[in-house]
Amino acid sequence: MASFGADTGARYDLAATIRGFDADIVVVPEAWRTFDGVGLLEPLRDDGYAIETLAMTRLRAPQKPRRSHPGTGNWELGVCSRFPILARRELALGSVRTDVASPRHALHLTLDVHGREMHLVALHGSSKLLRAGPVTHLRGLKRHLPVSEGPTVIAGDCNLWGPGVVAILPGWKRAVRGRTWPAWFPHSQIDHVLVNGLVEARHGEVLPSCHSDHRPVRTHLALLT
Repeated sequence: MASFGADTGARYDLAATIRGFDADIVVVPEAWRTFDGVGLLEPLRDDGYAIETLAMTRLRAPQKPRRSHPGTGNWELGVCSRFPILARRELALGSVRTDVASPRHALHLTLDVHGREMHLVALHGSSKLLRAGPVTHLRGLKRHLPVSEGPTVIAGDCNLWGPGVVAILPGWKRAVRGRTWPAWFPHSQIDHVLVNGLVEARHGEVLPSCHSDHRPVRTHLALLT
């Protein structure tokens, strides 16, 4: 799901939306943090979430600021987790011409899930250069895989259809299938959750639109022994 429309200046209570999911882990491909350090995800710390973010780029305010526009700041990739975060790495995905967030990185977190380590890779691939942008970043991610020998989940906005994603990342299974973009009349799935052989996807669904140009996806996962 996306949290802030930089082109439209639209703003909403992202923390309230995430509370409504009642999810243990939430990946937010587009969150926002102003230059004075105020992040849209920070209120969730009071709800027991650990928060990790990765700055993608700095955006400038429009020449004629609107009252609803947050001003200058950082567009960031965010992860909210009710499970303790044990380690963090940034995975280089490469550069794409014309992409203001280039070079991009994915966020690799090691989580303590009821005493067992689980690896989460959150990403937001570029939409630039038609399909060349997302293909470049998914190929960049492939160079880092497997990130471990344990249960691993990849989640985020890939900006590419499911068959293309799994063709670039063979061996990974899609945990959710359904149209996610654009939110008002979805015709494509470009937001994905992928799992390796040590994670079972027991249920997956696309949720109704919630103040974003993408529809959120939700899945119930189980770690296998």
